[in-house]
Amino acid sequence: MRYATIAALCLISCLRNAVADDPDWWSLRPVKAPEVPSGVHPIDHFVALQQGDKKLQIAKSADERTLIRRLSLDLTGLPPTPDDVDEFVREFQIDAKAAYLKLVDRLLASPHYGERQARHWLDVVRFSESDGFEEDEQRNEAWTYRDYVVRAFNEDLPYDQFVREQIAGDVLKPVTGQSIAATGMLVAGPWDAVQRVTPSKIGRLQSREEQLEEIVATVSQTFLAMTVNCARCHDHKFDPIPQLDYYRVKSVFEGVDHSLKPKQHGTRRMLSEDEEAAWTKATEALRQQIGEADKQVRELEKQLKDTKDNEELKKQVNGRLDEARKSLSASKSELETLFPVTLAFVGEREQPQPTVLFERGDVHHPKQAVTPGGLAVIEKSDFGLSENAPEAERRIRFAQWLTQPSHPLTARVMVNRVWQWHFGKGLVETSSDFGINGAEPSHLELLDWLAAEFVRSGWRVKPLQRLIVSSATYRQSSLVESDAAAKASAIDADNRLLWKFPSRNLEGEVVRDSLLASSGALNRAVGGPSFKPFTTTRLNTFFYHLFDKDEPAFNRRSIYRMHIITGRSALLDALDCPSPSVTTPTRRPTVTPLQALALMNDGFVVRQADKLAQRVATSGKPLPEQVSDAFVVALSRSPTVDELAASVKVAETHGLQTVCWSLFNSSEFLTLR
Repeated sequence: MRYATIAALCLISCLRNAVADDPDWWSLRPVKAPEVPSGVHPIDHFVALQQGDKKLQIAKSADERTLIRRLSLDLTGLPPTPDDVDEFVREFQIDAKAAYLKLVDRLLASPHYGERQARHWLDVVRFSESDGFEEDEQRNEAWTYRDYVVRAFNEDLPYDQFVREQIAGDVLKPVTGQSIAATGMLVAGPWDAVQRVTPSKIGRLQSREEQLEEIVATVSQTFLAMTVNCARCHDHKFDPIPQLDYYRVKSVFEGVDHSLKPKQHGTRRMLSEDEEAAWTKATEALRQQIGEADKQVRELEKQLKDTKDNEELKKQVNGRLDEARKSLSASKSELETLFPVTLAFVGEREQPQPTVLFERGDVHHPKQAVTPGGLAVIEKSDFGLSENAPEAERRIRFAQWLTQPSHPLTARVMVNRVWQWHFGKGLVETSSDFGINGAEPSHLELLDWLAAEFVRSGWRVKPLQRLIVSSATYRQSSLVESDAAAKASAIDADNRLLWKFPSRNLEGEVVRDSLLASSGALNRAVGGPSFKPFTTTRLNTFFYHLFDKDEPAFNRRSIYRMHIITGRSALLDALDCPSPSVTTPTRRPTVTPLQALALMNDGFVVRQADKLAQRVATSGKPLPEQVSDAFVVALSRSPTVDELAASVKVAETHGLQTVCWSLFNSSEFLTLR
């Protein structure tokens, strides 16, 4: 064991030196688009090149019903309606290519498209609507960031602008309400509000360092797919990232904080500069009145503490305090009524002291001051700023550095993420780690071609997705004849060369939304404050008590469920939904008894099965036709002869609801194929 450990350490050291001394790692090289023959779909071209080397080929195309279900779930996270399926099948039989592209364009234009893509993004940026840690207090304004992301995808906001706004949208001209909300990404993670008020100066400093490392980790892994946070205490063990680089990046975000006031969330009005000036002027008198009332309340509270055992005086002060509080509350209510404004949870900003490098990451051993910058291994990483540079300018320069067209990582990382959203795995499986510890690309030429095309076409995500889903690679079937599958599996068991469409489990949110859509109970309202399927009590910390109500407010899409760290859904948890407190670039699907038990017994699932049965029964058709309609609604296809006969028998014996419940528990309903 001892010699094996020594050998492993030697190998690690060699690998580290190989990369650290020679930063020509594939992900750090300039993006160069290879040539593609004319008349060939570029994705199919590069996939075929890899398959040809192994004597593989793609599977036949999936049938039209499979394609519309796949596309609908992939692009909107909702199953197609029976009418949508019928219309597509008719048009597909006339002109398959035109019908398919028409469907793609319709789904890309759907308001539900942004909801589906936003869920992927929120996983990566560890979006949470509560603080976590001891108290886990709600963030009632955090939904503004979620809505920003949904809107950005729906409007096909250029990705480079999307990046810049999340890093510095509150200071980049022109500042808008949406660009302010975008910076909620920086503080979307957990926040230890209790630790920040500790009486120990060193304790507060250590807590602040942990908070900043969390921000650096999220930013670097999200946009660069580099674990810059691993260089906090020493040079990165594998990638060409010296410790100095960590502190240079940390310096960029040194002025970003969740709040500058103890145990209070930092919010900002979602107003442009002109709107902010107008609001400030219009509310000046009322805000002054509120300030005076607040001052009076604080003075009376102090007097109340000083009254000690004088009960008569205490009674008088209490009476005046009650009146003052009522006056303050009335003034605040008047302000909200007359001058309503949406607050965004974006944290607060301050001009920081110069960032210093801590030896071995230890706050007891500060060393030299450092200036804001990017990763030295990438060009233009020196921003030319001083160690006292304005806080806003630091983030502006970093955002510009990230989105320079020649940056080797930014476009590659996003293209890889989008590929993962459609195929379950990225061309690089470790989608937030493009370093030496991450996986190497399965199709490097394809990745580079897509990245170059992404930048060339204006950093637009919708055209990129249209290109991906229009390929024969995406349209192929997930089912392959057994002999051919056995031969292909012997060569490429993990299907990394894409010789068939990789079927996969649907995410928990898509399962829940599909249940609601199939039952007819889905509330399709887009945006706004999150719904809260829980009550709370507070005993030093917040306790969340879940409930299940059959009301439209609670039948919205899962992305609008308040994303509380300790108030999560048992059903969604069983279906592999990750904790919002950590970044989850790739969900790890599991197959467990708890999933089967939840889908069989959860009251929500049973209720949707009842509603589906009622929905198909209202037609008044004979029972076999009702059963057939249930199949079409749930699975986008009619039952086979054997399925129909067996299902009718079950319906006659146990009721139509049992058939619908069985459909919701079937692997076909729970799988993207």
